Amino acid sequence: MLKRITLHNFMSHAFTEIELSPGLTVLTGPNNCGKSAFVSALQVLAENTSGDYMVRHGAKECRVIVETDDGHVIEWKRKKKVVSYTIDGQDFHRLRNNVPDILPEVLRLAKVKSGDSDEFDVHFGEQKSPIFLLGDRGSRAARFFASSSDASVLIEMQKRHRSKVKVAQQDYQRQQTEQKQNEATLKLLEPVPDLESELETLETQYQALQADTQQIQQLETLISELTKAEARVALCSRRVTCLQELPGPLEQEPERPLAALVQRWQTIQLGLQRSQTTVSALQTLSDPPALQNESALSALIRDFQLQDRICQHSQATQNCLEPLDEPPQLTDPESLEKLIARLTAAEARTQRDRKEAEILAECVSPPQLVDGAKLAQFCQQWTAAETQFLERKQIHAGVEAEYEQARVELLHLVEENPTCPTCGGELEPDRFIQSAETGLKGHTHDA
Repeated sequence: MLKRITLHNFMSHAFTEIELSPGLTVLTGPNNCGKSAFVSALQVLAENTSGDYMVRHGAKECRVIVETDDGHVIEWKRKKKVVSYTIDGQDFHRLRNNVPDILPEVLRLAKVKSGDSDEFDVHFGEQKSPIFLLGDRGSRAARFFASSSDASVLIEMQKRHRSKVKVAQQDYQRQQTEQKQNEATLKLLEPVPDLESELETLETQYQALQADTQQIQQLETLISELTKAEARVALCSRRVTCLQELPGPLEQEPERPLAALVQRWQTIQLGLQRSQTTVSALQTLSDPPALQNESALSALIRDFQLQDRICQHSQATQNCLEPLDEPPQLTDPESLEKLIARLTAAEARTQRDRKEAEILAECVSPPQLVDGAKLAQFCQQWTAAETQFLERKQIHAGVEAEYEQARVELLHLVEENPTCPTCGGELEPDRFIQSAETGLKGHTHDA
């Protein structure tokens, strides 16, 4: 179907553009306003008529541009004696009074052929010529009607049309059934909001029970801590009782004489080592010469003997001191006083905790908890209902999409076949869709 016609320097039109509304059949206007020029432009576009009569006086070229509702753009241009076509951006030149092969399929204004030689122009009529076929010979009219009444083709078209209508009606009935099922499902799901509010109430109660459970656990922990504190207090009391029976601290002997004795012993030990070293060195010497004066040697011998006795005494003292333990450390009385103070404070806390436990024992027991299994079962039922609702919603959306697709296909069918294949009458898309949706009779044929 044509959507827009534009004329450039064509006959009396310098530039004229008209947009055709759907179903346009008549152009009206005063005389000599250029109505026939549009018909001539369409004839030139469809047949590539020879001659330059259509070029506006004083212009070098003329153009005819037609746009169709299915998106095709067809342009015919004549410049001097050269004619060219541009169809959807593709140029065609050197046609020699012919038209491009794809033009009849795109424009759909070509002549109808009957046999090998006869052609019938069913789209255009001359302004001063009789009505179509009335001015022709009877044989020519008979050939036209014979060529246009191919019974097998018409019957096949009718069968296809009826088959498509039947499939569309079945699809419509199926969609109606599914729609009713979906409506019933939605009706069953109407109590879902009430269940949701009840579930929120149960959730609030469950949270309150959880808070009470936490408080109970805290009280149990407090009671356990009080029991442990009482055991610690008893242990500390027993320790205090045991410590009270101990004697007073031991008196320590002064350590300075012992330290002086040890230092003296260490000095003697060093002297002994030096003496042994000296003796070892003297053993390598030869015999001493005869002494002239033995008094010095006697004095030296006495000194050695004295040092030997001193070493023996120091060794005996060391042997006595080695098995002795380290002296015990004195206990700090301040730490013991702090321990007694802590024990007293712990006993006071124990008395206070015991009173609190007695008060808590008189309190009313907490309410019983709700059965978790029933609550879990209700949550599972809610989840299953929600999943089923979403699935039904997706099915409903799919049905709506299929219905819209069937409706668009029916519209395309009417656009591709605007006339009835049986009676040749014009099909109205709205009534055709209405008849397909409701199953009522839309387009009828008179007997």
